[in-house]
Amino acid sequence: MRDLVEEELRGPSVIRDAAKLAFDYVPDELPGREAEERQLVQLFKGLLSGATSQHVHLTGPVGAGKTALAKRFCKDFAEAAKKRDVSVQWVHINGRKRTSASAVLIGVLAELYGDFPDRGFSVDEMLKSLHKKLEPQGTRLLLILDEVDVLLKRSGSDLVYLLTRFNEEANLAQHGVSLILISQGDVRPYLDDASASTLKLTHHLPLKAYDQPGMQAIAHQRVELAFHPGTVPEEVEELVADIAAESGSARRVIELLEGAGLAADGERSRRVSAEHVRAAKADVESVVTEQQLRALDLHRKLALVGIARALRDTAYVVTGDAERAYHIACEERGEEPRGHTQFWTYLKDLEGSGLIDAKRSGKGHAGSTTIISLHDIPGRALEEKLLKLLR
Repeated sequence: MRDLVEEELRGPSVIRDAAKLAFDYVPDELPGREAEERQLVQLFKGLLSGATSQHVHLTGPVGAGKTALAKRFCKDFAEAAKKRDVSVQWVHINGRKRTSASAVLIGVLAELYGDFPDRGFSVDEMLKSLHKKLEPQGTRLLLILDEVDVLLKRSGSDLVYLLTRFNEEANLAQHGVSLILISQGDVRPYLDDASASTLKLTHHLPLKAYDQPGMQAIAHQRVELAFHPGTVPEEVEELVADIAAESGSARRVIELLEGAGLAADGERSRRVSAEHVRAAKADVESVVTEQQLRALDLHRKLALVGIARALRDTAYVVTGDAERAYHIACEERGEEPRGHTQFWTYLKDLEGSGLIDAKRSGKGHAGSTTIISLHDIPGRALEEKLLKLLR
């Protein structure tokens, strides 16, 4: 067993820095979120010229980069404030993990003090401790309350109200707490009137799900950060982006890259291929079932065999190459291949059933044509399943 572990640890890997494939890693630049960070700077820049607080509500679907944006902004803003001799600190608290006012404040004070008792203090006493910590240097605290809707549902809106009135209790001292609330949807149903009035919910920044170009930019960035140079071809990055764009979640990009990298390492491959990406997708969520394949008629099975073969060593194939592969599959079985129009019908049917993905070609292809790919299963695995059914 010891030799096995050593053998695996000493083996080659396409992954250079696995930490860059963690969900909670925040890169120095956030592709596709530059405009939103500029909006946050405009909203909070008053903190550098006398204001003590400001509040904003970030919303968007899972994987839209809400938490990464908030953390990236807070870090950049605190560094910019330091250059201007203004003290800004920030803390991130997850409302799903800390579901009460006491738990949130303990988390905040533990971050600021380095150590703070986890029991024995009332909410009022902890707010006074927070004043004592921030007041000497006139520190502005940026407090990210992530998944705040969970906190509000379980504990009500008293804490939000107290934090938005924090500066009034401090007699307008030159320090304060600013809230960055994060949730998937609107939190107004969970706020009482007093909390809603102090929060300024007009300061709402909605984030849309990433589109395909945004996903590809994220994939390219993570490849450069996490993988050895030259191990992930551009077409593989594009395939990852295409698959992830179905969900709109940047997390899917990271998940697919990590899974594909591990699949490549498992085969002792020095490059990540499209087949490794498809294998990673199949491990997480495969929609290709034997029942689906069995329901196809003979020529749709043969068309899919041809496509699977054509895609074994590439991420995308043009329709002409797919049709030629279909003809070869027909010849092997002694079947007369159908004409181009009928083959096109097969492609549309297979796409409609989710067995293949088709899109218009972009750069790298002469003219405009349709290119085909597989998202849910490696080409070799699909071919094997189909040939077994055909036999």
